[in-house]
Amino acid sequence: MKKANTPTQNSKSNPSKSQPPTKQASTNTQDSPIEYRLESDIVKFWTAQNVYSGIEKNANPPTCVIREMPTPVSHLSFDTLRRKLYQDAYLKYELMHGNTVNYTPLWETFPFNIESIVIRENNSTANMSNFRKQCRQVYTQNLKSQQENFINLGIFADWVNAEKSFDTRSEAKLFSHFDRLREHSFLRDELRLSHWCPNCILPLESEITVNTVSTSELYTYVKFPLNIGFEDFGKNVYFTIQFTENQLWEVAGTIALGIRNNVTYWLTLYQDEYLILAESHLKKFVGRSTKPKEGPKPIAKIDVAKLKECTVTHPLYSLNELPFIIIPDGVISNIAEYDNRKELISGIVPINPSHHTLSYSILNSLDDFEETDLKTLIHSTSTAPVFDENGRFTEDADTLCGLYLSEATPFISDEFEAKGLLIKTRKQKTKQHQCVICEGISVSRPYRHWVFSFGSSEIKEELTNSLEYWEQYDENLRNLIHGEVTNVNELAVSSERQWGIPLPILRCDNCNELLTDKKILRSVRSSIRRGAEQWFRLSVEELIPAETVCVSCNSRDFRKESTFIESYFANLLQALDTSDFKKTAHESSNSIAFVPEAEFIEWLGQLSIIAASLQQSRPTKDSQPYKNLRLIPLSELSSDTEFLDSFIEKYHADVIRIFSIGTHLLNADSDEEITTYFESQIKKCNRKYMQLKKVLINTFDFCMKNEDSENTKRRRRKSFNPNTFNIQDLKETDVLALSKINDSISSIDKAYQTKEYDIIFDLLSDLCLKEFDKYIQLCQNGLTKSDFQSAQNTITAILKVVIQRLAPITPFLAEDLNAAVFTSSKSIFEEKWVILPQTNWNDDMAKEWKTLISKNQSKK
Repeated sequence: MKKANTPTQNSKSNPSKSQPPTKQASTNTQDSPIEYRLESDIVKFWTAQNVYSGIEKNANPPTCVIREMPTPVSHLSFDTLRRKLYQDAYLKYELMHGNTVNYTPLWETFPFNIESIVIRENNSTANMSNFRKQCRQVYTQNLKSQQENFINLGIFADWVNAEKSFDTRSEAKLFSHFDRLREHSFLRDELRLSHWCPNCILPLESEITVNTVSTSELYTYVKFPLNIGFEDFGKNVYFTIQFTENQLWEVAGTIALGIRNNVTYWLTLYQDEYLILAESHLKKFVGRSTKPKEGPKPIAKIDVAKLKECTVTHPLYSLNELPFIIIPDGVISNIAEYDNRKELISGIVPINPSHHTLSYSILNSLDDFEETDLKTLIHSTSTAPVFDENGRFTEDADTLCGLYLSEATPFISDEFEAKGLLIKTRKQKTKQHQCVICEGISVSRPYRHWVFSFGSSEIKEELTNSLEYWEQYDENLRNLIHGEVTNVNELAVSSERQWGIPLPILRCDNCNELLTDKKILRSVRSSIRRGAEQWFRLSVEELIPAETVCVSCNSRDFRKESTFIESYFANLLQALDTSDFKKTAHESSNSIAFVPEAEFIEWLGQLSIIAASLQQSRPTKDSQPYKNLRLIPLSELSSDTEFLDSFIEKYHADVIRIFSIGTHLLNADSDEEITTYFESQIKKCNRKYMQLKKVLINTFDFCMKNEDSENTKRRRRKSFNPNTFNIQDLKETDVLALSKINDSISSIDKAYQTKEYDIIFDLLSDLCLKEFDKYIQLCQNGLTKSDFQSAQNTITAILKVVIQRLAPITPFLAEDLNAAVFTSSKSIFEEKWVILPQTNWNDDMAKEWKTLISKNQSKK
């Protein structure tokens, strides 16, 4: 596969590259009756013949629509390719049966790796429009490369309309979905703690633009002077909290000190000062000399109730008092991250909900508890971030105001040392979050996030309880989707990215209230109907009517919010836009999906909920995104191994198709051995492919060499008309062979009907290498001129049927053989599926066939 961000090149256009060593077996020779075409020429032939698009443009609704989850544009895994080939085999089989199948690929929207490529290659500029243009160029380049991979592998699809779904006007259609969901209260915005990079000055997304890394950091203890309490010990009494040196700026946002009932606290003496430490910190405390005996000396245990009566002075803001707050013990069970749980168990938490992840998690857990001091404190104290979106400290940060985050840490360190409030210990390994763009350490800051949720809506209950809705699905699928719909609670709608579909959100610049007037929002959508880029090009004054005022404060000043539709949610909206959720079951075609069951059911459950939420003016029972759906479960590979360049260069497209669709892909034991395992398996597929090809070529060659005509040496293509083929005209031996082979063909046809495409090539290979080849040998050893016509008719009929059965799996070989053997100038996919005359294969015929084969072998 080509690199994701490199221009696409057609590897088949250069003859020296199109026939590497492994492919030379199929080159033309004087002895071969087949004139082979390059795979790229066959692809051009399909395009010229409109083999798929011609069928697709039929005015009648398609018989079936293939449904899928979004396809990655940046890499092709065997897992993805296997799904595509199952879809393609189904499409080609239905095509040959006169049915119309609509398949428009669904591509993923705005993947982060595209944005990352532009940033990493320093192609980005300060101009947002140029940056987005560069992202779109890289995305289009990747999509074209991925699309060419599929086309070169013989996959049929409506590639043109698939690309149209990403033009700017199509993107703008999604705005109306967003506004409708917001209008009916299915969307809400809330402040959530997010990762933020002080170097890039950008918000980051968990598991996308943030990695967890292990770094060596200097650990310090910050001393908070006691203001009330322990007066008997004088003024030099401090409550001590541990911070890494690069986290000292977090002290600026601390509003209280969290303690726990079940933790032991010690009053200790250290360098003529009294330090209060949690027991876990006391055990790990090491001074500059690293000698334990020089560390704090325990004096007495401190009762938590007594500690709660105390207050401390903020080490940065001397006029501010910080209280001690007891954290409920039940909070621990709500904290998922191991490092946060470990910090909470230690017994000391600097309460800082705007910048400290554990504090934020504790705050979100308080709803499960009755009124507590901490809940009261949070409601009565400002929790605004101490630095703004540019990384500069605000006026609330007092002496730090105007400093950038990178400047604040050394300033705070010097300030604390000057006041004698900092104890530096030693460097230790710690886990921190890293920006994947610049590889700098990230911090935390609250950002507004849009979320899809039900609020007070009863749509979920209405959907799950609607009998008419679920009648569209068979019982097994019904139970699976019903369970998934029940599990859907919230979906992320927005992301803090730089590329994607912007959310059309306007806020009052004075009071921060959202602009929600329907007429004004309709005007905004009208202004950007030509595409999402209009949102960035037009000013606020150009987007809204001149008389617009805020309903809360009457201000006329508004601002655009810089946030984008989250990529996964955009995928959902894009899928809905091409789905049946606006149609009734009678208006919709059948749908089919070849997918990993669990992953697709989760996706379908989310689609179903959003579709029902958008269906406010129509019955919920008609809101299924995919009507009359049939699900064909595929096992998912244990490893998402990328498609290998070497396979494309070394092997025929047909061989890659056989290999990728087969069950052996599921048998790899480990990632370390997977490449070696795949290489050995594809070689086996290649050998079997070449053996089958040889048998079919030799069969055709045999017919040509034995043809009784004046032009014996001139090899002519055969014609075959199933309507005139009559089994009564055949000799007994040929009828016997036809019956035997027809029995195997029936098994192949059954596999097609049950969608077991992974076994079809092996069945065809066994048929050709065993029964068909035995019949040809029988003809070669016992043929007389009077028997030739019967044998030729039989062989031609069998060849036609075998080539057709090969076509959905190995389209290039089938197309070449069909053009060489038969007189039709059409593609094999434009011809009707041929069924041989039915004969009753029985035990007597089996014995007779076995006897014939034995006699033939004894003559050798």
